[in-house]
Amino acid sequence: MEWTVLESDVTAQDPSGVEGFIIRLDEELRRDTSSPIEGFRFLKSGEEMLRITREIENESLSANTSSTLYVGFQRGEKLSKELNRYSKLQAAGVRVVGFGHGGQTQALADTTEQWVDLDLDVKAFENQWYLVTLSPTPILFIGWETSPPDMFGKGGISADGKEFQGFVSTDGRVVDAAIALLERVRRRHGPTPDMSMDQLAKELKFPIRRMMMVTDDGKQPELGIMRRDIAEFASKKCASILLYDLSAASYLVSPYPSEVHEKEMKRALTTKELTRFGRRYLAEQLDALKDLGKESGGILPTGHGFGHLAEWAERENIDLIVIPDSLVKPGLIDRIKGYTMKVLQEHTDLPVLIYGKSGLAHLSP
Repeated sequence: MEWTVLESDVTAQDPSGVEGFIIRLDEELRRDTSSPIEGFRFLKSGEEMLRITREIENESLSANTSSTLYVGFQRGEKLSKELNRYSKLQAAGVRVVGFGHGGQTQALADTTEQWVDLDLDVKAFENQWYLVTLSPTPILFIGWETSPPDMFGKGGISADGKEFQGFVSTDGRVVDAAIALLERVRRRHGPTPDMSMDQLAKELKFPIRRMMMVTDDGKQPELGIMRRDIAEFASKKCASILLYDLSAASYLVSPYPSEVHEKEMKRALTTKELTRFGRRYLAEQLDALKDLGKESGGILPTGHGFGHLAEWAERENIDLIVIPDSLVKPGLIDRIKGYTMKVLQEHTDLPVLIYGKSGLAHLSP
């Protein structure tokens, strides 16, 4: 599902393309359950949209439960005009993740768990006016601005020429899908300058529960240093680590014993299993992580390249991929094998942390 208004969504009856987007969303959801979108209401009035947003905010404020509220402001200055309201939400324990075009300011940082600075895009879902939350009531409101592009995110909803189209839905499938999209967007928009691991642990605001880090059979000492530093970082984020063994990959030989079916091994392995499979070095690396208090597991890939790694990361619900900077500009053989950032970015939009020999690291832009 592409969460943006496409050219194919535009019709003579609806030149905005919003109705076409909704039709695509409905078709996507029906593939799994054959049920249409439930708890759905189409909206065109900016005033009614504002009333709905206030209802959602007020319910979050009065719920007395910890929740996350994903809010699209279109532009950063829109949130700047709502600081009082969102300061109260934050004080009530609501974690606000804000999205919009415009750089981070102290005011935005003080009222949000994370401010996601987006490139300007008048068609993409994440750039629109919306509120999405799972608690206390699962709900999604989205208002696409269909005004002329030069008016996007500027002025009040009653300004001359302002037009919106959107919908509100309490269908859990819609809410879950939107949150999954917004979580991926927020992960991609972290700090990109080199930082120490301590700094990064403070600066990366999105949840990191499971990490995947590349490793080898011990022939590259710098990977051992990386494992130690990343383990300390994972401890600060309360995250588990999966080690992806690059040295196990082969075009000709399976990393698993002949009596083991590869189809049964589409999961991370324990130290006991790795030892049985002749990968004692990987079991020892996992033991070292466990000594630091980190839950861990090992992956024996059956093929080369970052496309294969991306498949594993998606299957294992990874939040952050960690690679050394030597794989950002790899040599000829590694490029032929598919270990390039271009290949990785073509196969996944998960965030990638690049670790340098200096001990500094950054997110891939």
